[in-house]
Amino acid sequence: MNESPELVKRLLETVVAFTWFFDTCDESVVDDDTAVKQLEQASYFMSRLSGADKLRLVEELAAMATSETDPEYRQYLKKFAFTVGLVETDED
Repeated sequence: MNESPELVKRLLETVVAFTWFFDTCDESVVDDDTAVKQLEQASYFMSRLSGADKLRLVEELAAMATSETDPEYRQYLKKFAFTVGLVETDED
C-alpha cells in the first residue's frame, strides 16, 4: 500500500466516530431506522475492501484501542472490526 498512514488513521477515526454516533445516539436525535441504515452502509463499504486493506484497518483499530482512555470507547474500538465485518470472529 502506498497510502499516507496519517490519512488512513484520520479517515478511520472519522468512520468510527460517525458509527459511534449512530450506534449510541438517542431516537430523539436520529430515528432508529436511519441509524441502522447508516451502520449497515458503513459495514457494506468496509466489506468491499481487499483482505490487505481490511488487515491494515484492523491493525490501526488495535493501535487506536490501546491508546484510548475512555473505557467504553476503547471497548467499541476493540469490537469495531467484527461489527463492521472486517473480521469474521469477535476475538475480544
